[in-house]
Amino acid sequence: MHPPFPSFVPTWHNDTYPAISPSRPELSAAGKTVIITGAGSGIGRATALSFARAGASRLILIGRTESTLLATQKLLTCDSAVHAVSIADEAGMKGVATAVGTWDVLVLNAGSMATPASIVESDVGDWWQTFETNVKGGMICAKVFTPTANPTRAAVVSMTAGMMLPAAMLVGLSAYMASKVALVKVLEFISAENPNIVAVSVLPGIMETDMFNKSNLPADKLPMDAIELPADFTVWLSSPEASFLDGRQVWAHWDVEELKARADEIQSGSLLTAGIHGWPHSHGNKMEDLLGLLA
Repeated sequence: MHPPFPSFVPTWHNDTYPAISPSRPELSAAGKTVIITGAGSGIGRATALSFARAGASRLILIGRTESTLLATQKLLTCDSAVHAVSIADEAGMKGVATAVGTWDVLVLNAGSMATPASIVESDVGDWWQTFETNVKGGMICAKVFTPTANPTRAAVVSMTAGMMLPAAMLVGLSAYMASKVALVKVLEFISAENPNIVAVSVLPGIMETDMFNKSNLPADKLPMDAIELPADFTVWLSSPEASFLDGRQVWAHWDVEELKARADEIQSGSLLTAGIHGWPHSHGNKMEDLLGLLA
């Protein structure tokens, strides 16, 4: 379909499709340990099911509510473990990391959204709690799990938001959007600091999850997506096929074959990274020139 939002590639998907199917041999998760935060419902649960279809050997389900995690676990056919803990609890997450040991894929799906309101009308505690979960929680996950990542190749995939959309389209969501932009930059640092880890941020799409329903966005006026789209896309992102997206942010809607066709272009500069739009381009600088300033 024609992209309803700015798109990096011409083909836009609202549902899963063969190139990202977990049944593809190239996307096999056989022998892999996959960790998913926010696994008790919505995109997290769907992602667990997608990795199970891809043949994952072990799924680690993390969330704050044990009952919902157990409900996800009942749907799985592979080995799995449940850990009811907040990702913002450093001590609790250290315990999970110790219990899990070596892992191959980490999906940062857990998130928080403050009650929609203008900045002036927002409760400071509620507003900041969004950062506690989305940014501090993401940083804690990276801190405790990175030391036990597969030393040959591991992948970190983080669910984020449409940071290139103007604030005028998302009035009342300043805490959520600003925290998700910060998390995108955290993923870039995870990529830069760990040669064995491919780290990618992905906008999952628009679907009627608990988070979406809290946002007060009009479901009847937005193009809704199948929840299998981000779930299967995450399986693809964690595969070697998507390694060229290391340190980047993408949308689950973007066709992966068309993305692969632009791999060299993406890797040659700062495309799909968080920054001030237009600055590097307007000065004629390539990424290697900017890095040269620090040499």
